[in-house]
Amino acid sequence: MFDVRTIPVAERERITNNLLKWGIAIDQETGKIDYIPGTTTPAVKCNSIYLIRHAETVAVVNHEFMSDTSANCAFTDNGIEITHKQAAQLDSYNFDVALYGPIERVVNTKNLIMQTPQKFPYVPVEKLHGINNTGWEYKTYFDLEHDPTFIAREIENNMFARTPKGSSWGTVIANCVDVLEFINQNYEGKNILLISQGSVLRAMQILLRARKHPWDDFTVSGMYHVGDDSKKKKDYGIIAKVF
Repeated sequence: MFDVRTIPVAERERITNNLLKWGIAIDQETGKIDYIPGTTTPAVKCNSIYLIRHAETVAVVNHEFMSDTSANCAFTDNGIEITHKQAAQLDSYNFDVALYGPIERVVNTKNLIMQTPQKFPYVPVEKLHGINNTGWEYKTYFDLEHDPTFIAREIENNMFARTPKGSSWGTVIANCVDVLEFINQNYEGKNILLISQGSVLRAMQILLRARKHPWDDFTVSGMYHVGDDSKKKKDYGIIAKVF
């Protein structure tokens, strides 16, 4: 079994406290989460939130995991084309601002979008940071399927499970709490575009209770398109509604 004590105590406490603000309890032994009965989410004060996942990468095509800095984060020609097409449609959403995450493939996606002139400003947000798979870069599902950390994080949805130099789902969700608080403080009544990672979209959906249970319909193959060519990676570089 994965040892949940490997995550720093201060980060564990931050995850637990941030999720409690949104009516989500964590079992401290298993790292599993669920909504606390009778609780509701805090008010979201902006008018709307949409998210564009970073453009398709070499890793996506190869069914490999990426870290924040691995070379397989380079975009494919198809990824660039899809993102450019999406950028041409953004005016119709009347966004007031785009918030983008700190890692290279997200920043580069923002730069692709900027090649089509937009009316909104771009603001970097450090906490708009999804899963970091440092230690698993270039590996496939079949390389990791028996790894205890992989099982704990991706199969058992343990909030505290992470690679030694990577991050946990708990950190991603706790960061998204901070992002929503930042939006409430600065963009009340505004239409927001987020440029980030798929794990940020999932974290936002969990916080905003887009399903009955936080991990309903979650699968590793669905999240990472592991070995699944039928999906054709349709959601990379494509806008999705969050709120």
